Amino acid sequence: MAGTDNTIDLLNLQFTGNENEQQYIIFMVGKEEFGLEVLKVQEIIRYLVPTKIPHAPMYVEGVIDFRGEVIPVLSMRKRFGLPDKEDIEFQVIIVTEVNTKIIGLTVDRVLDIANIPEDKIQLTTDFTTQEKTKYLKAVGKLGNRLILLLDLDKIMNFNDEKLLEEIISSVEKTVDS
Repeated sequence: MAGTDNTIDLLNLQFTGNENEQQYIIFMVGKEEFGLEVLKVQEIIRYLVPTKIPHAPMYVEGVIDFRGEVIPVLSMRKRFGLPDKEDIEFQVIIVTEVNTKIIGLTVDRVLDIANIPEDKIQLTTDFTTQEKTKYLKAVGKLGNRLILLLDLDKIMNFNDEKLLEEIISSVEKTVDS
């Protein structure tokens, strides 16, 4: 499944389904299964250890060079208040766009791509203030599995986004000089 350019090839997977279904990349963080709309995912790459950046929010692992662009990488484990994972063998970075910014999300492992019918998706108004649930927009039912569907816009707050922009801008200036 690995491509020659260190990416995981999703193009060979069949994208099928009808207009009453949404397609999601299903991945694990801790013991939970999460889903992210396929259309929001640019690429899935093998885990690279990001370059640490000082003064970044705790859940920001650092930055990586993604196709010539410096992008921040967020640890979904830290975002959900979970401890770091010892075994990183299956960890990947899901490259996605949030508020017009390209970011990477480190997850424990990608499981599959699945179609979830709209009538099996329950929108959430407000779950709780728990770290894992405050970033969700819905829960999907896939057979006997419950998939927690992420709301990417809630993953980063505005203040963290501004801070990251400043940090990345200073990192890019250092790299260019």
